[in-house]
Amino acid sequence: MLCDSDMRALRDSLQSAPSIALDDSAIAYAAARVSSPDRNVRVLMLRVLRHGHGERAMRGVLAGLHDEARRVRTVAIQACPHFLDQAEIAARLLEIARDHNMKRKLRRRALSMLAGDEGRMTGDLSPAAAAALDDLLGETGYHFSIAFALARLERRPRILRLLERLAPSPDEAAAKMARRALRGERIAHIDAYANDASERRRIVAECEIAHGRMYYWLPAGFPVKTLPG
Repeated sequence: MLCDSDMRALRDSLQSAPSIALDDSAIAYAAARVSSPDRNVRVLMLRVLRHGHGERAMRGVLAGLHDEARRVRTVAIQACPHFLDQAEIAARLLEIARDHNMKRKLRRRALSMLAGDEGRMTGDLSPAAAAALDDLLGETGYHFSIAFALARLERRPRILRLLERLAPSPDEAAAKMARRALRGERIAHIDAYANDASERRRIVAECEIAHGRMYYWLPAGFPVKTLPG
């Protein structure tokens, strides 16, 4: 019989070895305990479910996205990468991204997850995530955030279609960013190269800052690295 202590041990193991496969009993226990009255227990279970797959794990994460506690919703957003192909998950992230009653930081996290999880996503956007972003493109205020997120991803069909929609945006900064991404340039965070001093120096010396002080434009073909999740 599993208990919360087992889930804490499993969470710790997953942090050091995220490729560990969760068995059905662990997923079932964690999904059920997401309804605990203890906020810390709900957070713990979502940290486990982040590594799960399947309907039951998805339902647990979806419950977390609807949680009243902001901390729980934040961890639920972080638990979404395996479930972005699910229409209900994408729809809830879309709701959070455009809910002006929620904290701006939480809304940004939801949008960022839909648009590639800070550049960590490989391959193309899921149809559900792409449709949610397409919906957000109806509001110019989201254009820069979406362009900035997509410019960190590989050039894949759904990503390219969204960038093409952004290229004529009335938001000039978003439009410029989309056009550069369409030409093959990509944005990366300089700290993703913390373990490669020579590449880091090369980027700082040769590449143009894309946003803030930490994000740089990398030319087409430059090896792109991402920050750990």
